[in-house]
Amino acid sequence: MKKWTCLIIFTLSFVPQIYAQQAAFDEANILFENGELDDAFAMYKSIEASGQVSGPLFLNMGITAVQLDSMGLAKYYFLKAQKFEATRSQSNTALEYVNRQFSRQSAVLPKLPWDRAIYWINNEITASGLFIFGFLITLCGLILLYISWFKKPSLNKTFSTIITLIITGTALVGLAFYADYVNQRYDEAILVSNSQRVMQAPEAESTLVSIAYEGYDLTVDHWKSNEHENWLYIRLGNGQFGWIQNEGIKIL
Repeated sequence: MKKWTCLIIFTLSFVPQIYAQQAAFDEANILFENGELDDAFAMYKSIEASGQVSGPLFLNMGITAVQLDSMGLAKYYFLKAQKFEATRSQSNTALEYVNRQFSRQSAVLPKLPWDRAIYWINNEITASGLFIFGFLITLCGLILLYISWFKKPSLNKTFSTIITLIITGTALVGLAFYADYVNQRYDEAILVSNSQRVMQAPEAESTLVSIAYEGYDLTVDHWKSNEHENWLYIRLGNGQFGWIQNEGIKIL
């Protein structure tokens, strides 16, 4: 009875928040339709800050950013909307439009198959899901190996299968740890300011490596970036590495 009482109390406290956020979302849409873009975007951002995010919210924020002529910010929000099934198709169309608006295009190296595989693991099955799958396969192999010690002829004939299960499961567990390491260390980001200088060292007087422009895709190395305040260690789409000041960068 106590459990159900707590659940009812939680529901009663949570439902008004949902209605309040929906009302704010509707109000922001009305502001957008009336051409009050700055106020609409500010209200969208307050909803985002509350944690009640959704594909339609990010899609509308991207559309509003387009109307405000902030294409880098629009690209950022369309990429976030792309992660939701309900708005994926619309986001893809919007991203094609936005990417054509940038006056400067970055050369982008194609991702290696290994990098694509790690990206797929982290975004589709997750590292924890792969770990559980690999652990179960390894456990099955170990159980069969333990049973085979009783020297049952039928099991002794499957010794190679047992070893295959153990090796495959262990490899999947190791791959899960590596995928989680990549997920923790690196993040994709978008430059939303007009331009930023990419330096060889985290110093304004350092050697210039390149210049990043609005809409450029960046990969942020959080571990190295934590060593220097107000600087981020990044990789550009063309494979160049360097340091960039953390202003005007939106991490996905």
